[in-house]
Amino acid sequence: MESQKITFNQQSGDLIQYINNIFSLFELYANKKGIETDINSEIEEFYTKFDHDVIEKIFTNLFSNAIKYTSDNGFVGVKIKKTTQEEISNLELLLKPHTEYISIAVTNTDAEIPDDKQEEIFESFNRLSSGRPAFEESTGLGLAIVKELVSSLDGKIILHSADSKVTFTVILPFTLDTENTDSNTVSYEYTISEIDNILAESKETNLNDNRSRKAHSIVVIEDNPDLRNYMEQQLLEFYNVYTAVNGSEGIVKVEKIYPQIVITDLMMPEMDGFEVCRTLRSNIKTSHIPIIVLSGMGKKTGNKIKALDNGANVFIDKPFEMDFLLKQVDNLIKNQKELKELYSKKYIAEPSKITISSMDEELLKKAMEHIEQNISNNNYNVESFVSDMAIGRTLLYQKINDITGMSIKEFIMDVRLKRSAQLLKESDLTISEIADMTGFVNPKYFSICFKKHFELTPSEFKKKS
Repeated sequence: MESQKITFNQQSGDLIQYINNIFSLFELYANKKGIETDINSEIEEFYTKFDHDVIEKIFTNLFSNAIKYTSDNGFVGVKIKKTTQEEISNLELLLKPHTEYISIAVTNTDAEIPDDKQEEIFESFNRLSSGRPAFEESTGLGLAIVKELVSSLDGKIILHSADSKVTFTVILPFTLDTENTDSNTVSYEYTISEIDNILAESKETNLNDNRSRKAHSIVVIEDNPDLRNYMEQQLLEFYNVYTAVNGSEGIVKVEKIYPQIVITDLMMPEMDGFEVCRTLRSNIKTSHIPIIVLSGMGKKTGNKIKALDNGANVFIDKPFEMDFLLKQVDNLIKNQKELKELYSKKYIAEPSKITISSMDEELLKKAMEHIEQNISNNNYNVESFVSDMAIGRTLLYQKINDITGMSIKEFIMDVRLKRSAQLLKESDLTISEIADMTGFVNPKYFSICFKKHFELTPSEFKKKS
């Protein structure tokens, strides 16, 4: 770049699919942080000639930065569209014959760059704060190099930051290409290397994280103040604890907090423990949450049976030993984790024995039916899935994550890969045919995703089977 002798290796390909594939490879890391991701393109496909290596470096850096600097449970989105004539004129871009400008905007929440620092962020080795500058981390290429690459392609990169959001918009010119062919040299090696780097950094950060915030939350519903305070003090050593004095207040807190466990007394004013169990189990927002019922009326076997019939997982007689309650809580959380792992390890995507309520199992069955019906359609995405499920996007994301430990996008990918694994084991189809049947446009991209998931290439998997 410094010598201004950059040469480009232009090869045919679908630009939209290529950017989509790069973004998809970041799903694993985003999911570990509970970040919701979305890529939305107004253009279904755009075949043109471009340097795959340069485009990969530009967007790998932008996607990596966006996800790294978004806090847990935040959002990272990508929007792709054709640039309007007005935008081209305002940016003083030169529109050549048979050329189209494409705009790719990368937005992340929970971050903001002050106006007076927005130009500086593109300068090489410029520190906006003490410590390593953002663009020096992991790859070392960063925004300064991204800007140079974009400029070398006669494009522009624009930064907009406000309302706790940061958006980098890259506008690039591409020649119109009627030849709908894909390059055979696509590797995604740089993207995979970057993801491995940030995953390693993430593990190191977690080891050094001594925050008092615990990994799991519990809501305790108990009308006796002494017992409620005692349980809170004992549980606080291991969990985030929220308390409620009756069933009605407890239900409100559970719907707001989405805890991993609910502990409820049986006999309470306003709403008793039976009603708490029924309400939580009948609500799609809370149907997956394990419930422990505490009661001094357990000697009447009918109460125990009724509590279990209404959705309780465990019934503990009062008075109880705190160690026994802690062990029950620990076992329920471990069981939930094991069920998620069981699902993720199954080669065939099956909802059976994965969830703790019939409502959750029905939701998972319905979800997989929709994906199976569209499995060969590479355009079937998060928007299509949410529309088919007829459930609000945020709630659906929460439910899929609670049941499987995955985001919606990762869940769709997971079903595709598990079905492809089944086909590799049970059929004589070629790898390219299986990739096409399970919704992958590019066999190489399919192989990369498959190896990331099963730690074997499709060929190795087939031989082992």
